Amino acid sequence: MPYEDALKAVTLYPAQIFGLAGEFGTIETGKMADLIVTDGDPLSIPTRMRYLFINGQLTPTDNTHLRLYEEYKKRYEVSK
Repeated sequence: MPYEDALKAVTLYPAQIFGLAGEFGTIETGKMADLIVTDGDPLSIPTRMRYLFINGQLTPTDNTHLRLYEEYKKRYEVSK
């Protein structure tokens, strides 16, 4: 799948399917947007999300699942 189509598959196309492309799906004045800021290509597996904005508000991304992942990841790296 071409890169541009892959990006639209998680942004514009779902908005179109639900009939909401006038309000969501692209970054334009007057549209609602939940945005992520990443340290790399958002479609690449090693990329990490740095910030999450929902309805224009910075939203914490720390949660129990992330804390457990980080804890067990360290244990695995030490045991190698």
